[in-house]
Amino acid sequence: MLAKEYRLKHLINPSLKIWGIYCFVAFAIPLHAQQTPQQRLGKFFSWLGKPAQVPDENECFEGEGMDITKINPKCLQNYLSVIEKTGLFSSIYLRNLKNEFKVKQSVVAKKEIAERLDYDRYLLSQDPPTIAQLLYALKNSSSTKIDKTKATVTVNIKKPYIHTLIYKFDLEENIWKISSIESKE
Repeated sequence: MLAKEYRLKHLINPSLKIWGIYCFVAFAIPLHAQQTPQQRLGKFFSWLGKPAQVPDENECFEGEGMDITKINPKCLQNYLSVIEKTGLFSSIYLRNLKNEFKVKQSVVAKKEIAERLDYDRYLLSQDPPTIAQLLYALKNSSSTKIDKTKATVTVNIKKPYIHTLIYKFDLEENIWKISSIESKE
């Protein structure tokens, strides 16, 4: 019986043993995100620098000046779809954006007037810095704080004026995604 156990023990291919250990380690230990929140923010800024790829929500609204008197729901749906496909925004961000649009739609449905944003949604500014200025600030005057599955990247912009942007991230499927954008001056 001892000889039989010995033979069975040595019949198992050593590479299978290694594979088994790898599988255990790979699935038992959480993987780290492919990119840091700061790298993801750099990707986000680069995306903003390609205006043809960035949809304009105002194309979905009709009205004069800041007033919205009519909303094209299909256009908003397409806008949200494009934003989601970038992979840059968390489910929390997307849910909040959908809720914001639903509120505007209900206001307009009551024959009232909703308001457009009078600033850039992603840079929280009427006169946003250039992408080069954003990337420079990200590299040279930003800080990152990570707490398990949450992160905050604070970017201190000095040109064209002093401005601080705070991007909060959530780790979803091992990818850091923007969950909110704040600003302070």
